[in-house]
Amino acid sequence: MIGTMLGAALLAGAAGFAAAADGGAWYAPASSLLKPGALAAKTARPQAERVGRPTILPMTGRQKGIALMNGWSKAPVGTRSAPQLQYYGGPMLGNVKIQVVYWNKDVAYQGKIPGFFSTITKSPYFDWLHEYNAGGQAIGEGSYAGAYTDSVAIPQSAQIEDADIRTELTKLVKKNAVAKPGANTLYMVYFPPGLNIDLQGSGSCQVFCAYHNTFTIGGQEINYGVIPDQGGSCAGGCGGAADQFDNETSVSSHEMIEAVTDPAVGLVTGNNPTAPMGWYDTNYGEIGDICNAVQGQVAGYTVQREWSNSRGLCIDSASDSGTPVSLLSAPGTASAGMTAKTAGSL
Repeated sequence: MIGTMLGAALLAGAAGFAAAADGGAWYAPASSLLKPGALAAKTARPQAERVGRPTILPMTGRQKGIALMNGWSKAPVGTRSAPQLQYYGGPMLGNVKIQVVYWNKDVAYQGKIPGFFSTITKSPYFDWLHEYNAGGQAIGEGSYAGAYTDSVAIPQSAQIEDADIRTELTKLVKKNAVAKPGANTLYMVYFPPGLNIDLQGSGSCQVFCAYHNTFTIGGQEINYGVIPDQGGSCAGGCGGAADQFDNETSVSSHEMIEAVTDPAVGLVTGNNPTAPMGWYDTNYGEIGDICNAVQGQVAGYTVQREWSNSRGLCIDSASDSGTPVSLLSAPGTASAGMTAKTAGSL
């Protein structure tokens, strides 16, 4: 495992799999990775939990009727306490600046993604986030900085690692192909069909749909989101919309708002939440994890609703009537269809 914390949106694979928590991540059995086109087989490896590493977002189409939340292994068995995000003193992206990166020319929806970010960053989707103003920082509307189509080829193995993404972003930044990193910059990286992304042994569209992470170049934070193609194995498990693009924007909005409210989670070390972590709930994860796949409509686009501390609901705008969070299964119970670590394990 990497030595830093990773704020990620992870989506579990097939219903009924046995899994083990690692910082909120859930690893499917190695046998689930052996199907045709899957990642190279990796041994499922439960390890000591660390706050901020991949947070679980179950693939809703394959875990029907089950609301599994990040951090269940930390909550006493049977506890269904209400989510409440806490601020740990880290930075936020006050006016996020979205730089889109297409991994190569085959990424889907290149003609539509810019319109989504241009519109949604200046919409009511952002206007209610002022309730999370803290530490002298205010969250306001953002902007779209542009898109860059890279020329990265899909490797013969059809698999890349998170480290490959960091390496490529570093190259693009150093050659000025993309917007310069800054206090508000967020690189949203989109990938073509047929490319598997391995995150510490977990596979895209097998365990997760998307995640966000952080690293540094010369002391400058690089905040980035990873959005695999939402067709193929991701279809039906990464959002409830009938249209793939709607699920693409839903997953994108989830990672965007998590990065806005907790951008430096990938730089946190140790076993306890602390700065530079931003807003986080030690039982349920980040702002988007609590409302996984609860979709809404804003400015003509499908987005995921996000958790409002002040209203105790999943909302997409100040005028949204909201959706209550549904904890349908107690932590660690067999009805969840998976095996969680016991309470208090770190």
